[in-house]
Amino acid sequence: MFDIKTNMPDTLILRYAIYKHQYPGLIDSKLTRKSGKKTVVDAIQRICYLINRLSEQTQIDGTIGTHYLAATFECNMEPLIQAMHHEGAWRGESIEQYVKAWRQFYLFLTLQGVDHEMLMPDVKEVSIYEDQDNNFLSHTSYRRERIGEQETAIDANWKEYQDDYKDSILSIEQFWLLYAEMFKVDAVYAVMAYTELVTCLRVSALVDCFPLGPNKRNPKWLSYKEMKRDEITSQKLRYLAKGGKTKSLLVPVVMMEVFYDIYEKPLTGPDYYQRLKRYQEVYCETKHAINSNYSIDDMPTWLLENGTPVSVRSYQKVMQECAERLNIRAHPHMLRHTGVTQMLYRYIKNNGLLTGFNHTNLMLIADAHIMLQGHLGHVSVETTRRYIKTIERIIKESQLDMLLNSALSISLKHQEMLDTNPRLAKGMTILESALLKADIQLDYNEPV
Repeated sequence: MFDIKTNMPDTLILRYAIYKHQYPGLIDSKLTRKSGKKTVVDAIQRICYLINRLSEQTQIDGTIGTHYLAATFECNMEPLIQAMHHEGAWRGESIEQYVKAWRQFYLFLTLQGVDHEMLMPDVKEVSIYEDQDNNFLSHTSYRRERIGEQETAIDANWKEYQDDYKDSILSIEQFWLLYAEMFKVDAVYAVMAYTELVTCLRVSALVDCFPLGPNKRNPKWLSYKEMKRDEITSQKLRYLAKGGKTKSLLVPVVMMEVFYDIYEKPLTGPDYYQRLKRYQEVYCETKHAINSNYSIDDMPTWLLENGTPVSVRSYQKVMQECAERLNIRAHPHMLRHTGVTQMLYRYIKNNGLLTGFNHTNLMLIADAHIMLQGHLGHVSVETTRRYIKTIERIIKESQLDMLLNSALSISLKHQEMLDTNPRLAKGMTILESALLKADIQLDYNEPV
């Protein structure tokens, strides 16, 4: 709630809070009741979330951040809404609550005569019908209509109840193709996709928290060579999870092998240290680097061949473009869903829980939930239930092969890619070997 230029409380936000609590009609004529303390606090938190995210956005001219009075829906708010859904996996209902708070705040600014650039799409009036089935207190048949509002700034399909994630996971065949297509753009994108699949990290944690070497959050982080030398099968990764909490998961040595052989020290193409040299000598001299607070002393984990650090947005954009060329649907969070589903399937199978497998088995759900909660930070058991239902649906539809690793040569398209690109062939061979061995070890009792 502080203005970064004056370091004083933002008077517009303070005024909005007072009006919402005492004079709601001056915000919106449809508001007739005063808001309680919790309602006001929730609204302010949602507005501050928007302002903080706007301050982090990279603009078209390369500058970082924009003031909420200068932000537009198309360039600033809409990309944020998309990221909340696709990258952060926010529920549609949660996003809607935030968007409603933002809409109300900008409506307040308009009524106060404050100039701003935020022109959100108009809400849509819809008829809501209530009948006896929706009113269990009524013993008479009736039909009543009232007018409600539909928030148009988010996709209405996001609010539909998801019984499972079957339609939000990739088959192994689709992953191979996506990996290869991203590899052709830059090997770093392909390795990031593989890392996300294996670790199930959210994209923000993948970009910001996966370490190249020891750091403050992971002081004992080992390279692949060190893990192999000491015969260590996995190591703990501490990262920032959704909500800013520190959590941990185990990274298997086979994943570190892919990271090393395809990205850090590949047999062909630039290795990480050549990328780092270009980062230091070329990128750090650019205006974008200065505005982004990158230093020549930094060692960003994910670097393009030209030395530019990979951002969440660029990773998301490249994946989307590659998926479109392949005529498949894919975005980063689908790799998390895919990885979790594979992890859970291996867990159920390796522990002999497939016998009598059914999502109504409460003991199975409780057992799997403990595992996923520790590894991924899931709070709601309903999330775990959906993953179990996903596996059940895949089994019932006889599509289990979509979860199982298979040889690359089964596809003529794959073989053609390998024949014409030796570097890709080497990388895919390493990746296939790693996936075949990737029974991820889970540790779910680590305190945070």
